[in-house]
Amino acid sequence: MPATLSLMGSVRLRGTIGDDLTPRSQKARGALALLGTAPDLRLSRARLQDLLWSERTKQQGSDSLRQMLRELRGALGEEKHILQTGVGWVGLDPERMRIDLTPVYDAGGAPIEFAADIDIPDPEFECWLRDMRLRLTPEDDGPTALQRQGGYDQADGGISGTSSIAAALAGAERAPAGYVVALAPVESNDARAHVIGEMVVNEAAARACEMIPARLADDISALSPLAGTQIGVICYSAGVDCSLMVVMRDIPSGQRDWTRRFTIRAADETVTMRHAVAQITVALLDRARRTASPNWMTFPIWDVFSYSRERLENADRVLAAMPSGPQTAVSLALRSYLRNTLIIERLVDDPKACSDEADEFCARSRDLAPNNPVVLAVASLTASWRRDAVGALELAQAACRADPDNELACHALSQALTDCGRDAEALEANERGFRGALAELGPACWLMRRSVVQIRLGRLGDAENSAAAAFAFASDNRPSLRFLAALRYHRGDLSGAADALRHLRHAEPDFSLPLMGSPEYPVSTLRMAGLMGIVASGL
Repeated sequence: MPATLSLMGSVRLRGTIGDDLTPRSQKARGALALLGTAPDLRLSRARLQDLLWSERTKQQGSDSLRQMLRELRGALGEEKHILQTGVGWVGLDPERMRIDLTPVYDAGGAPIEFAADIDIPDPEFECWLRDMRLRLTPEDDGPTALQRQGGYDQADGGISGTSSIAAALAGAERAPAGYVVALAPVESNDARAHVIGEMVVNEAAARACEMIPARLADDISALSPLAGTQIGVICYSAGVDCSLMVVMRDIPSGQRDWTRRFTIRAADETVTMRHAVAQITVALLDRARRTASPNWMTFPIWDVFSYSRERLENADRVLAAMPSGPQTAVSLALRSYLRNTLIIERLVDDPKACSDEADEFCARSRDLAPNNPVVLAVASLTASWRRDAVGALELAQAACRADPDNELACHALSQALTDCGRDAEALEANERGFRGALAELGPACWLMRRSVVQIRLGRLGDAENSAAAAFAFASDNRPSLRFLAALRYHRGDLSGAADALRHLRHAEPDFSLPLMGSPEYPVSTLRMAGLMGIVASGL
């Protein structure tokens, strides 16, 4: 049995025989939380130092890191080999460690937040911890109440429902300028810092405007938006690195709503800039979702990447009701994408009709925007689901040529590379996409893609941890529960497998082990890897 690191509620590390190995210091427990949620359970030493000792010099941070690692090894005792180190990195052995992100509740039934007992007064760690708690805290991420009501006309290709949203929109008075994202001039202390600030904020704003959708403006004096966000940026050199401060204000009221500081490291400039772009993009999308007029329609990204029939159908209704415009092609592509999820997860009564609709929407989106990376990515995923590996790879590569940092393009490329047996490259594409904004909004999809590749690479411990993280982010994620049940049973954890099956039966009421063993059930990766022993387990 592996050791277990529990991160919901208090951080607790229990050894293979159940003994408490939790270190006493806040920094050591904070390091466990960081490593336990990192890709492959590994982080670079520089990243650990930045998050735990950002206000110390590099030498002081390095000394403190070494001291903390000594304490952590001491707490692990005879199981010290769980902690792994290499040239420039620190990690946990995924074969010896299980990450538990199962929600926990207090006596009143209220959820207890992620790493609830951690309080490290470092600004970088505080930002990271706040983001993790937000991401792992259930909330109503769906559209407005107006968008949830009714449906739309089936003549528009809808799955079900009436035309109440379209009717409501037809009689609604729209804001003259719609939703606006406005950029204030970047303040900086030298040319390099100014360029970095401009690059980060312009890319984040452009990506957010594509997904909101919204108008991007430099000057709002001539506009009268009823809703929007203004972004202010200060970027200044701090030695060879740059410190980037971003402030978001509500345009109508001028109220400050979001402030965040990022460190752009010269030694890892591309990665740290991409991280900042992703976080700013997500913040803009979240602000738009919460502050937009009820008469304004946004892409329901939170629902598109879910696995709930209700949320997927709601997303389809919202996308169908959006007015025609530059984003029509993306709307059609997303409607095609969610239909394939409905088909794979056996959530529609007529899979053939739903498949035909998905193909039609995909074709229409390509006619409207043949070079759009989202459109090409969905076309690639559709080809993959139709077992056209060559076509899927060509389309995914075209999507990445159009936008190498587009998360859905990277996701499609990872899938296509898997279909071609190029698993190491598939994992690399997944990691590149996982650092983007879309993966922040629907992390379970990207985590399950990673889990698939890790199984194919024989990294079963990593795959189980990825599936566990996917379930923690999305309790309606059926694929993660299938993987957890099979992987836990394979390594002899019968109680863990039974728990995963219990959750799966709740999420998938018609589930049974004989059904799981049928050729049509969506567990092809588990079959390929010989991980179907659970079917005969009787659990």
